Amino acid sequence: MRLVAAAVAVSLVAAAADRAESCGDKFLRVGRGARYQRGYAAIRAACILIYADPRSPLAGALRELEPALKRAGHSPRVVESPGAVGPALVTGHYNVVIAPVEDVGLVQAQAQGLAARFDVLPVLHRPSASARTAAEHDYHCVAEAPGRKGDVLASIDDVMERLAKGGQNRKER
Repeated sequence: MRLVAAAVAVSLVAAAADRAESCGDKFLRVGRGARYQRGYAAIRAACILIYADPRSPLAGALRELEPALKRAGHSPRVVESPGAVGPALVTGHYNVVIAPVEDVGLVQAQAQGLAARFDVLPVLHRPSASARTAAEHDYHCVAEAPGRKGDVLASIDDVMERLAKGGQNRKER
């Protein structure tokens, strides 16, 4: 009798095994769980212009930002020549322009006289402590490259928060 009861119990467990999922198991199955590399979502979606001059040591790192920005919910566009910055600002509405800290003046000169309103997020290339301090003295938010893309995304969120409050990334002196 015990043998029959054990056989029935084993057959019932085997038959229901494919349907039995305990709490949370559906997230642990291969291919059905959360993808951590896509886990970041922008607090405020932004239209972003990325100036990546091919002669700059930051060009590759700035171009690599584009897919991460798209996954986060932003709308990025990469421009590689200094003369293309002005027309891009005229044809599109951008909230943030990402550029190497050395080229921020060039971007602002291209935007001179345009009705475009945007904020600049300067990117530093392997900065020394003094260079980082100087950039933080001039700007509220700065980014570093090469570095973690999540840090750049967080800096963009900070810039967008300042814009929503009516402020700018450039510090007033």
